[in-house]
This record gives sequence, C-alpha cells and structure tokens, in this order.
Amino acid sequence: MTEAVSSKSLQKANLEEKIACYISMALLVLLPVEEIIFEFLRKFKVGSFKKFTPTKYQAEIIAGFGIALTVLVVARIIYKAVKKQLKFYVADVFYFTLIIFMLLSMIFSVNFGVFSGGSHYNCEWPTHFLCYFGLFYAGSLIKDSTLRKRLLYAYIVVALIEAVVAFFQTFDWEIAYCLFRTDRIAKTTYGTVQNTNFYGTLACILTAAASGLFIFSSKITKSKVFKWGMFALSNFVFYTLLASQARLAWLGMAGFIFFYAVSLVVMRKGAIDKASLKQITIDFLTLIIGYVAVIIITIICTPYIVSRVDYTVEHDTFATITDEGFGSGRGWIWKVAFYATRNHPLTGIGLDNLGQGFREMPTYIEGVSLVQDKGHNEYIHIMATQGIPAIINYLLLLFYSVSRAVKNIFGEKDDVKRSLLWICLGIVAAYLAQALLSSSVLNVAPYFWLMLGIITPRINPITFKKKG
Repeated sequence: MTEAVSSKSLQKANLEEKIACYISMALLVLLPVEEIIFEFLRKFKVGSFKKFTPTKYQAEIIAGFGIALTVLVVARIIYKAVKKQLKFYVADVFYFTLIIFMLLSMIFSVNFGVFSGGSHYNCEWPTHFLCYFGLFYAGSLIKDSTLRKRLLYAYIVVALIEAVVAFFQTFDWEIAYCLFRTDRIAKTTYGTVQNTNFYGTLACILTAAASGLFIFSSKITKSKVFKWGMFALSNFVFYTLLASQARLAWLGMAGFIFFYAVSLVVMRKGAIDKASLKQITIDFLTLIIGYVAVIIITIICTPYIVSRVDYTVEHDTFATITDEGFGSGRGWIWKVAFYATRNHPLTGIGLDNLGQGFREMPTYIEGVSLVQDKGHNEYIHIMATQGIPAIINYLLLLFYSVSRAVKNIFGEKDDVKRSLLWICLGIVAAYLAQALLSSSVLNVAPYFWLMLGIITPRINPITFKKKG
C-alpha cells in the first residue's frame, strides 16, 4: 500500500522537483565517493595521482555545482516568466537576499579576492555560497514525499560511506592521511572531510538523518529490516562521532535530543493520533537507550570521551571563563570577530576573510600573533565577515523556516508528509546547535542547506493585491 501511494505521489511530482532532487542527491553522494576514489589512486601511486592531496577536488566540485544550480534557478525564473506562471515566495526572497549580502561582503572585502587566507582546502568561495543557496532553493521546490524520502536515502548512503571510512580510522587504518590535523590524536576519526571537527559536524547531521528514519519508520515503511537497520546505522555513526573527539558534535546531539523531547510533548495536542505518537515516542526512547549503550561502551573501551571531559574540566570550566583562551581559543577568536564587526558593521570585514580581523587588532604582531580564518561560531563568523545586516537576514531566515516547519508539522494530517518534515527539521536542529561552536565548511555545509530548503515552505505566494 505504501509503495503504491509513493508511486502515485512521484507521478504527480513535476519536472523541476525531480531535477532539483536528483542534482542535490548527486552532489551529496559525489563528495565522499570522489574523495575515496582519488585517495586510493594516490595510495597505489597511479600516474600523477601519487602526488594527490586529500580533498583536492572537493572545492572545484562544489564550485561547479554552485554555477550549475545558479544557471538552473535563473533558467527556471525566465521560463516561468515567459509562461506567465512566475510566483514569488518568501523562500525566493531569502534566496536573493542571501546572495546580495554575500556579494556585498565580497565586493567590499578588505582583502578582495582572498578567502580563508588563500587556502584551497579551507576556503569558501563565492561559488561555494552559490551552491549552498542553490541547494536551499532546490530543497524548497521539493514537496513530493517520495522525492524527499529519496533525498534522505542519499544521506543514508553517505552515512554508510563515512561511518565505514571513519571506523577504520579508529584503528589508524587510513587511505591517505589527515590533511588539516597534523597534530591529530591517534585513532580519531575524520571521515572524508580531513578534519576531526568537520567530521564531528557531518556525523551529527548523518546520525540525525538515520535516527529520524528509525524513529518514524512505523510511518514510512513496514519493513522491520529497514527499521532496525536504521537503528544500527544511527548508533554506528554515533560511535564514529564520539571517536572524532569533537565536543561541538556533543552539543549538536544534545540539541537534536532536546528538539525531539520537546516536540514529542508538544505534539500531544497536534494532529497526530495518540497511538502513532506513542509508537514514535517508544522508538525515540529506544534510540536513546542505544545512544547510552554506545556511550558506556566507548567510555569503557576507549579514551575518546574521558579525555575530552578531562580537557574540558582543565581548560574550559568557569574558572577559566575570563581567560581569552577558553574554548580551545574560541574566546580570543570571538573577541576579534566582535572587534572586526565594530570596524566593519555593514558589509563585514570580507567574505570568509576573518583572518584580516586578527591583523587589525591593536595587539597584532606579524609572524607572532594567532591568525584564524574561521570564527568557530557560525553566527559570529557571518556577522564579522558579512556584516550585521547579513546576520540579521540569516537569523530571520532561520526563524521563518523553523517556525513554519513547526506549524506545518503540528497541523499536518498526512502521516508520511509529517514524518519526513519532522525528520528534516531534526537534522536542521542538530546542525544549528553545533554551529554555536563550529564554522561553515565547504564539504559539510551543503548537507545542511538542502535540509533548510526542505523545511522552508512554498505555500502562499507573495502578493500585493488587495483582497476583495
């Protein structure tokens, strides 16, 4: 019955939804697959690939998709205008305001054309932002339940790939090597994104996706194999998350769990029937038991959690809160970011150009002082690099998207539609929580922006006509 409904649903999906869905899926899966292929070519010294550097082509791939997605958006608008079918929604307004603020910060950058200090691997070019925003736009177009389900399955494919690669890294079995962390602690995970903190964020997103599919499996499929497969995968990815020793990922998972705990209480007065809510709650609690079991095993068998707790107690407690080095140096980084914002309030210090903020500090000494290109708080980073209007615009987007998604989940009577939207909102919640301690990076951010688009509705077009 579920398969028949899905087939009918897919037939009703229009061409633009399918294009948006499959292009997005292609990018998400291509990123880890490409990395693994080229790392193996390097490992076995195939031709010129023996000099290959990890993540070498990910920046170009995302830039290419950024250009392609932008062309498709423009083509869609022109086509709709010619057919006199063009309608604008709030999602469209945010798509353009995001681009406008990005371009302004790029044009008025203190170091025009320099992103992340010129790093090829840690940068965010304008074309990367076009990819993020293009994925947001694409996600907002995809309303069909079958297509949304397929998108989530793409996340599961990526989760399998990343978790297997990361699991081998817990034994120090690497294909290539960890590019960004020469001081990487032995047997910590970094997946295909070449940084333990980056992997912590990606694993947080992927754990949320697999966990959501388990929690709502009773509404999405009748397959017990799928249900318990998602349970196993979510706990497997969760273990590799802990093995990254990225504390920001702990924050993301705390946000994810808090979101579900609150939403399950709130939904007692929603459109969902009590029997369904009871089953979902049982599955959520079962998942929590799985998490606890993984945490206990990790504490007993590995130093991943204990070492991070000891480090936190020693360096990041209230006793050190006034020290500018608290939070692994985040205190000083945030102070610099606020100083840069004060000096460049309207357009920021420059797109992905936070390093210039350190050079403008009165205490800066060339060759001696710390220079950090990422803000280690996504919200502060946007404010410092793109300006106060840009962060206000971003926060308004988050408020609009999340609040409308909550409203739609609360009132939706279709079990499948509600469940899929709930899962996607859970992924967004996990990312937004960990973003308090992390930065946007090119090979992780796409997985967030697509989900943000999915939860942003295209229901009522903007109109200036008076009613009646």
